[in-house]
Amino acid sequence: MSQKADFSTLEWETLRDTPHLVAIAVAVAGGSGLFGSLKEAIAPAKTIVEASQGANTLLREICSRDEMQAAQISLREQLKSTDFDALREKLRATAINNVRSAVDLLKQKAKDEDRKAYQDFVAKIANGVAEAAKEGGFLGFGGERISENEQALLKDFTTALG
Repeated sequence: MSQKADFSTLEWETLRDTPHLVAIAVAVAGGSGLFGSLKEAIAPAKTIVEASQGANTLLREICSRDEMQAAQISLREQLKSTDFDALREKLRATAINNVRSAVDLLKQKAKDEDRKAYQDFVAKIANGVAEAAKEGGFLGFGGERISENEQALLKDFTTALG
């Protein structure tokens, strides 16, 4: 199985940061309001905990406490912006590019089982965030489970994941 030591620092940062970028990009793609945003913020937690305790070494390392903290610091630096619409577009483009880069990297340097586990992990995070809250409703009434913007982004992630 692949592990952190098999990758350069920049390669590891791509693998480590991509799931978080995906979660944030999906969360800001919709308009779920305060309570929906809170649901979307915690949606990846179960998937991350499962991966941190799972059999795949690569995912366990990516989801370790130290790596999670490093990803948060890295993303804060990358995503400084005062304009929400510009940030949303930057997140979308960066997340899609990172997904492509991560999958290409794993095709080159990792075993197929690690690449597949990573692809499934990222897809599960994206779908979990998209399904966490209804978009466009009022106080939990009405709205749709996955907004049009989220659906488009999920389609782009599916394509990027292969």
